[in-house]
Formats: sequence, C-alpha cells, structure tokens
Amino acid sequence: MSVLIEAFKAIKEKHLEAKRIVEEATAQAEKLKNEAEQKALSVYEEAYKTTLSRAEQKALDLKRKAVKDAEHELKKFLSNAEDQAKGIEAKARKNYKKAVDSVLNIILR
Repeated sequence: MSVLIEAFKAIKEKHLEAKRIVEEATAQAEKLKNEAEQKALSVYEEAYKTTLSRAEQKALDLKRKAVKDAEHELKKFLSNAEDQAKGIEAKARKNYKKAVDSVLNIILR
C-alpha cells in the first residue's frame, strides 16, 4: 500500500507541476498578447499620423497649385480684357475721327 500512496503522491506532484507550468505558460502568453496588441496599436498610430501628415501636405500642395492656377487664369483674363479694351478704344477713336470728318464735311459743303 505504501508504494501505491507513493505513486499517488508522485502523480499529484506531477499534476501540480503540470498545472503550474500551464498557468505560467498562460500568463506568459497573455503577456505576449498584450505586448503584441500594444505594439500593433503603436504601429497603427504611427501609420495614421504619417498618413494624416502626408494628406495634409498634399492638401496644402493642391491648395497652392489651385491658387497659382487661379492667379495665372486671372492674369490671362485681365490681359485679354486689356487687349479688348485697347481694341475698342482704337475703334472708338477711328469712329470718332470719322464722325468729326463727317461733321466737318457737312459743315464745309
């Protein structure tokens, strides 16, 4: 009977040791899981910040380009308007000269 008791004690000790090993492994796995989650969150936050920064920079670049393009278009528009105004002014002078000549011709006849 003493051998049987010794065998049961040995089995109980091995069972307790196995339980302790499983608990340690579970705790270690939980720790690793938490560390991995924290690392993943850190990587995500960094990627988010980088992406946001790039998007903000691209938005600024697009805004600058839009302003530059608008200024260029405005200059073209003003130049065309100035050319048209000069053309109208030249026609007006010509018509004015014709009108004056016509009036002088009528008066001098």
